[in-house]
Amino acid sequence: MKKWVNRLITVAGVLLILVAVYLFAKPHIDDYLTKKDNETKIENYNKDTSDNKNQEVEIPKDKTKMAGYLAVPEADIKTPVYPGPATPEQLNRGVSFAEADESLKDQNIAIAGHTYTGSSDYQFSNLPDAKVGSKVYFTTGNKKNEYKIVEIFDVKPEEVEVLEEHQSQKQQLTLITCDNYNEQTNQWEDRKIFIAEAV
Repeated sequence: MKKWVNRLITVAGVLLILVAVYLFAKPHIDDYLTKKDNETKIENYNKDTSDNKNQEVEIPKDKTKMAGYLAVPEADIKTPVYPGPATPEQLNRGVSFAEADESLKDQNIAIAGHTYTGSSDYQFSNLPDAKVGSKVYFTTGNKKNEYKIVEIFDVKPEEVEVLEEHQSQKQQLTLITCDNYNEQTNQWEDRKIFIAEAV
């Protein structure tokens, strides 16, 4: 009887250790899988668009199709971008245009993505690593556009003026993610805005 109790305690101890290792490793495994999935999607997008060299690129009507991809090397971000609007359903798919009527010809192209406190590779979680002067690349079809971050600031969720077009000769990207998580309310209180101008 004593042998069975000792074996049971040993098995329970091993199981507890395995559960602890799994819980510790899970965020890292999830980050790795997210990164690999994004790389595969981007690779397939590049293959699919390589034959359309002279064709004008448009944002797909199908919300499940990529419109292009965004790279912010300093923040270790390389992620697909999907059509808008940035509804909860669409943001579950990935980073997306903030508005439904976004156009690649707009002066101000707004792109929104989630921030997740438990993962560094999930959508825009790493975006705060970017600084004023950081490069941003937005690829649509065979065209790779280069931008430079010129301003970073917070706004309240209801302050949507950042989505508006501006009188400017330079096209800009407005990257939007959540900021200032309130653990008591389980809400993100602000939106962090990164303005990147075409180089």
